[in-house]
Amino acid sequence: MRNDAAEVVAVFLGFLCLFLIVAIVIVVFYLLTLQKALSRVAPWNRLIEPGLVWLTLIPIFAHIWSFFIATRIPDSLRNEFRSRGLDDGSDYGKGVGLAHAIIAVLSFALNMVSRLSRQPVVIITAPLGLVSLILFIIFWVRIAGYSKKLAGLPYDYEGAHEDRYDSPREPPSEAIRPAEPGAIRPDDRDRY
Repeated sequence: MRNDAAEVVAVFLGFLCLFLIVAIVIVVFYLLTLQKALSRVAPWNRLIEPGLVWLTLIPIFAHIWSFFIATRIPDSLRNEFRSRGLDDGSDYGKGVGLAHAIIAVLSFALNMVSRLSRQPVVIITAPLGLVSLILFIIFWVRIAGYSKKLAGLPYDYEGAHEDRYDSPREPPSEAIRPAEPGAIRPDDRDRY
């Protein structure tokens, strides 16, 4: 009888380890997708740096960070498509990402309340978890799709950046140049 119980526990722990490994691999591929999408966005169009997506791996903080991921990555993609003149008017996955973040936080909070009060709320949290998983997959697919579109478009980041920000500027005209202290501009002679 003891051997049977030990075997059941060993099988359970084996499945648990397998589940955790698969979950970690899925999250790593998800974060790689997000990082790649952001790296295809010009630096001046990004609202978040590509490497910051890895903050999602911090337990509990990930629930807060998911709101930044859900808003800043789609907005960065929107900025990039607009700067290329290819904005399609969509939200670039922002609505789905926010819905996923809200439901994930709600599910987490209900699980914590359930554990503290010792009242099971599986009837509520199980469907919420399923909806959150579906929204997570939809968000991932949308971001990957926009990333693929960006990869297929030629763009000279360096030249575009130089043309936009680093081109030599004309000196301001006399009409808008501030007067030197004590100097009187020709237009000011009539006033004195």
